[in-house]
Amino acid sequence: MSLTVTPETIEFFAQAAIGEVDQTITQHQRGRVKFLATTWFARFYHPNCAEALPGTPVRVIGREGLTLLVVPVKGWMHPPILMAAQPEANQSNLSGWLQQIGSWFATGLR
Repeated sequence: MSLTVTPETIEFFAQAAIGEVDQTITQHQRGRVKFLATTWFARFYHPNCAEALPGTPVRVIGREGLTLLVVPVKGWMHPPILMAAQPEANQSNLSGWLQQIGSWFATGLR
């Protein structure tokens, strides 16, 4: 008896959905994404994507076997790193960050 392994086929979803990176994804290494109330292995669909750190939103566009195919969400910036030594700068960073979040909701996260 012989075992035949067929390559996984890529299935694209009819509509993309948003997931959140749980474990860093790089060009050459898959990571994990929180999606539909659980975590899944995920890799970038486009090879020119650099890196997605934990907490980064990604657009889930399909799957290859049990691995989700993701692309970065356009216009998303990492949250600012707040430093306790500079409270006035922190307030400015936080205000800018809150304005960015408000603009996402106003534009529908496009």
